[in-house]
Amino acid sequence: MSLRVTFVATRKNLDPAERELYEMNLVLDVLKLDRAFADLGLLTVAACTPPDVEVSFVDEYVTPIDFDVETDLVALSAKTSCVTRAYQVAEQFRARGVPVVLGGIHASLRPEEALAHVDCVVTGEAEALWPRVIEDLRAGRLKERYDAHDFPPMAEVPPPRWGAAPAARYLFHQLQTTRGCPFSCRFCSVPDVSGNAFRFKPVERVLGELAAMPPGGGLAGKRRPLYIVDDNFISRRTYTKELLRAMAPLWQAGRIAPWSAETTVNVAQDDELLDLLRDAGCATLILGLESIEEDTLRAMDKGVNLCMTYPDALARIHARGMSVVGNFIVGFDTDDVGVFRRIRDFVQQTGMLFPFFSILTPMPGTGLFDEVKAAGRLFHEDWHLYDTRHVVMNPARMTPAELLDGYIWLYDQLYATDRLLDRLERNWQWRSRARRGMVERLFVAGALNMMTRDGGPALRGLSRRGGRLLLDRRLNADPGQLLFTVDATHYAERLIADRSPQYAAHARRFEDPQDARMQWQSERARRGSAKRAASG
Repeated sequence: MSLRVTFVATRKNLDPAERELYEMNLVLDVLKLDRAFADLGLLTVAACTPPDVEVSFVDEYVTPIDFDVETDLVALSAKTSCVTRAYQVAEQFRARGVPVVLGGIHASLRPEEALAHVDCVVTGEAEALWPRVIEDLRAGRLKERYDAHDFPPMAEVPPPRWGAAPAARYLFHQLQTTRGCPFSCRFCSVPDVSGNAFRFKPVERVLGELAAMPPGGGLAGKRRPLYIVDDNFISRRTYTKELLRAMAPLWQAGRIAPWSAETTVNVAQDDELLDLLRDAGCATLILGLESIEEDTLRAMDKGVNLCMTYPDALARIHARGMSVVGNFIVGFDTDDVGVFRRIRDFVQQTGMLFPFFSILTPMPGTGLFDEVKAAGRLFHEDWHLYDTRHVVMNPARMTPAELLDGYIWLYDQLYATDRLLDRLERNWQWRSRARRGMVERLFVAGALNMMTRDGGPALRGLSRRGGRLLLDRRLNADPGQLLFTVDATHYAERLIADRSPQYAAHARRFEDPQDARMQWQSERARRGSAKRAASG
């Protein structure tokens, strides 16, 4: 009998009912899909499995895990916020006598912790090590640790084993063109796991993977949208430009869908690069803005974002008809409660369509984690709460409740119907690509009623007025963008349940920076008095 290996993609949250922003639950429900993204890492490692091994893939979002499955090895991968669930799954398989191997970023940075829950840990990039793991398993000598010290050239990394996954159950196609990062942002651990130099997949390989993506699966029978998962898509401009020139004919021939990619703000310095992105079908650029405060960017070693002003960068991108997702982090040591109002005003003034927010979370393996732990500012190491939507450390210039409420307030303010529709209409006026067909628009307009019938007033208002905007033939409307804005509004409404009892008072402080400074000075004085009393 051949060896059997089961790859298991686990849920992110311990509570399956908890709303996840990046999983786009509302859109998935309407389109009758199960998950936004397949587990690219697991499927890539699965592709490195010797051909005589029987491989199966289980995604907990798609089908329940069968803990009684006949298998010789279970393979898991997890980032920090997902590792608690991965440990639970591992322990259930081990209780049945099935060995479990765990990889991913958390196990790579905390291998000794992980070994308390699994039989084997693979650290670093697993592709080159995986055949050795299988060989040792076959010989009955599976080791506890396999450590990858090298970073394989991207030409040697095989395409993901998409055939093992239920591809029709996912919202997005995915593509990886680069790995690694030379930057040293203090809140990020990517260089520790993927190396501090960029590595590039040959352009011909990328084109081959694009050609292999099946048509259909998207809105009204269109192609499923494409997400390029690189941490920085423009890591080397000469490579990116070569790739974009090769992708442009595919886009113009309708052989690839509109796509999005993550990058740094300096993309906007290069007019030729922006033109190539537009001509190759890029619909949305995801910018790691992190903060609008210069002193914060310097403190976090994010100097790459100081190359030009944010409003100028966004204006250049918008002028090409591309939309912007802006990723912000709140809770830096330089942030006071006035930062929430400043971010809100900046987003609305620039017309950024999708602002997404994270609470500063010190991930294991980063300099930030070591610093706050040494200072006694870390509340706990309950990893499932390290999901960037919970406060896990003591902020420097506001209370934990103010930080959480500020995060919620930003979503409430910026996904309110009037502000959101204003940004949406401005983005559709900027768009320069071919108009979407009326069939696709009508499909989404009808879907909006299903999506929002159980929602709050913001969601229902967005559905009603957004649907009218969608059918306005004068606008170059993007039905998919409207779906995603409705989904983000749904997330914002669900956050209301997490507000502190002081939310109304905090919201007033966010609007009045002078009052906020006075309140913080009083709070700091109170803390100082309490600390002196305790030590005396």
